[in-house]
Amino acid sequence: MKLRRHAILFFLSLASSPAFSASSSTEAPLQSMYLEYLEYEQRVHSTSNSTELGENPRFDAAFKYRFNEDTSFRLRLDIDPYKYPDQNKSSRLELRLYHRYDILEVQADLNINGDDNGRGATTFGPDTLSDDSWMALNPREDTKIIFYPYNFGSEIGREFRTLDITRLYYIEGTPSFISNLPVENEAVRLKSVPGFELQWQASNQLGLYAGIGSVSFLYPAVKDFSIEQNAAAERWKNKEDRAYKAGATFANDSTQARVEYVTHSNSALTGSLLEAAWSIQAQQLLDRWIVDFERTWSKAGTRPYRLARNGSWFEETTPFRPIYSDYYGDKQDWLGKTGAATMLRVGFRWDERLTPFLAYKQIGKYFIYRERESAQSLRTADESLSHGGLSVISVGANYQIGRFTLRPEYEFMTAKNEVFGNRTDIRQDKILSDLQKKNSVLTLTTTYLY
Repeated sequence: MKLRRHAILFFLSLASSPAFSASSSTEAPLQSMYLEYLEYEQRVHSTSNSTELGENPRFDAAFKYRFNEDTSFRLRLDIDPYKYPDQNKSSRLELRLYHRYDILEVQADLNINGDDNGRGATTFGPDTLSDDSWMALNPREDTKIIFYPYNFGSEIGREFRTLDITRLYYIEGTPSFISNLPVENEAVRLKSVPGFELQWQASNQLGLYAGIGSVSFLYPAVKDFSIEQNAAAERWKNKEDRAYKAGATFANDSTQARVEYVTHSNSALTGSLLEAAWSIQAQQLLDRWIVDFERTWSKAGTRPYRLARNGSWFEETTPFRPIYSDYYGDKQDWLGKTGAATMLRVGFRWDERLTPFLAYKQIGKYFIYRERESAQSLRTADESLSHGGLSVISVGANYQIGRFTLRPEYEFMTAKNEVFGNRTDIRQDKILSDLQKKNSVLTLTTTYLY
């Protein structure tokens, strides 16, 4: 039963919906600060880059204080070089406030930025990209209605987790012409879709949810406007992007499963990386065996913007190529395509502490998600092709010490195309580099859960 309880808690902790995360644990202390959770992930070594210690770590930790059963606040540090490429600084903190009164629940997610826009100013305000700000009404025990003022929660997948499907871009400053460099103070801005979600607990084991949202964005009011061919924009107008999501969760003592789907209507005009994504995830406990399965699909946007690392403008190229293109100026092969990734992992509970596992992953050549192996990131030297299909075999173990879990994992990757770096052949011009088809990666993950 201890194994089953830990597996269920682990699975549910990955869910982003307030149905799973809003209520306070009855075991947590009142009127004292405690470490709620911590996750540290670091690529230690790879054959393509050699030692990677200290480079691009993920670190996510939260301290929580509960005033009473219904009121709490959380101080969180979230460093993720793939989710926030220009904001993973220790000066960026998150303050989350939660309160429940009768049938009403409210949560606010606020940012404390100690170096706003690189000018040394400290700012404090709502995180306008966060799905952790919401207001929920519980008219019945089995029903919850949630309003998200900024982001109605559109990340998909678990092992193959995407960024928000409904991320969209617009140009602030309404320039009369869009070029390689901003003329005055115009900049590319990022939004996500706010909206409503309805949750229904059909039984003790089955939960269903559906959501809808909408957001406006600025777009040139020119009939034949094209950011590549005709970038003149004398007039601008407000347009609308609508988003939809739905899903189901199932959990009992031995089985957990989740199905989820998100899409939005105007990915082509908003430079969105993704138009839609859907996923099936399952975990089954068989005595001392644990079997995990995931199949996640992504449908790429047809005209995704290729932005500079800080996201404030387009990547500087000559000639101007604001849409993902290869070295020769041709569109990259994944635009508008549907890709998929599959994972099967089998673990064995050796004893109370040790659970070794073996996993196999197959990542499609058009699959888009947040990791380095995504189709838009892992490409050939001239960027004309992605990895072409990536096979991954991984071995590792979970070792539990109290509330801490240590997880070393070694992955052996094989791509159909030459896409992995060569640590003995590093050049300023990537197209001259001699890339490889194989790579191996050692990753260490440390987690703590109160």
